[in-house]
Amino acid sequence: MRLVTKLALVFPVLSLTSSVWGGAAWTIEKVDPGGGGMYSSLRLDKNGDAHVVYLNGAEQMLKYAFRDHALGRWFTTAIGTSGGFCSLTLDSKEHPHISYLDYGTGKLNYAFWDGSRWKKETLEIRAKEISFYTSIATDQNDYPSISFYEYFGATSDNTLRLRTARWNGSYWEVRTVDDTRGSGKFNSIAMDSAGHPHIAYADVDYANATLRYADWNGHAWQPKIIEGVGGSDYSVFSVSLVMDGGDLPHIAYTNVHQGLVKYMTRSAAGWKSETVDSIQKVGYPDRNGIALSEAGIPYISYYDEGSGVLKVAHKGAAGWTAEVVDDGFAGFMNSLQIHDGEIWVSYTDGAGLRVAHRTMEASKSTSSAASTERLEKSQSKKN
Repeated sequence: MRLVTKLALVFPVLSLTSSVWGGAAWTIEKVDPGGGGMYSSLRLDKNGDAHVVYLNGAEQMLKYAFRDHALGRWFTTAIGTSGGFCSLTLDSKEHPHISYLDYGTGKLNYAFWDGSRWKKETLEIRAKEISFYTSIATDQNDYPSISFYEYFGATSDNTLRLRTARWNGSYWEVRTVDDTRGSGKFNSIAMDSAGHPHIAYADVDYANATLRYADWNGHAWQPKIIEGVGGSDYSVFSVSLVMDGGDLPHIAYTNVHQGLVKYMTRSAAGWKSETVDSIQKVGYPDRNGIALSEAGIPYISYYDEGSGVLKVAHKGAAGWTAEVVDDGFAGFMNSLQIHDGEIWVSYTDGAGLRVAHRTMEASKSTSSAASTERLEKSQSKKN
């Protein structure tokens, strides 16, 4: 039984607004115009149905949206109170699993759809406060692993470290990934083909400011620095990770001080970093999106708070090419997915949740410089 069959009984049916921005082949749907849309996390299932989890900040409510591809309609529901920083994944049955922060308590929460109803729990972790980003992935047994940033430990110490909670079928196993101060404020977890978790994350402490990566070898976490040296004007935000079919990591992140959106991957020769685009101002605490096409081409979504523009860039033979998806200061806290030759991006416009999508064949990409020039011309006409 498909998910919508059960959920449509309780979901209010929203009116659908579609538009095409700036002549480009993007269709923009206003999913929940008054629903906040913050910290959106997007997934597409094998049927082509879209799933999004996000925060309505005004109500401190965690919300979930589902788009039935056959109907072309969105359905939304409230899951419970939340402080945001939510993350979504789908298991082998296409059931959603969500990690998020509890509002006002600093606790890590978990919710999943068991096929007939939502089940929720607060994880019993010996920490006074968990804050900022969480990320979730499931293994071959559909057991979830959640990465999180422990802000205050069991004592009053400001621990600021990266940890994980993994369900082993009986209880949650909690481990420290990297206890270096400042590690994990921006984190993203993904599973390899063996069901082992990998995490890309930032250390935001000045003395340790670096881009880091950790993988689980079956017995222990192995953290390492992959860019930066610490003690310098190097700061990383907006980290996102995806694994390819060969279990190689692909990471999107932002170098704050230089205003650069960057891409990092690993090969037999080691780690390699590339600049994707420059932005005028980094949104805080933003998150970039990353996905791979069926051909293995990386696509990255990112928001320029200085110009108020959401972009998607992809890597071609001649380098990185970027296109504008939406403007008017819409695009904060975006999430990117690719399914069946179509690109999808969820984000907030400051008031509600939007989702933009287009077919890859219908791309009207421009270079980063050209898209910026087009935006500047558009803004000058408005002024």
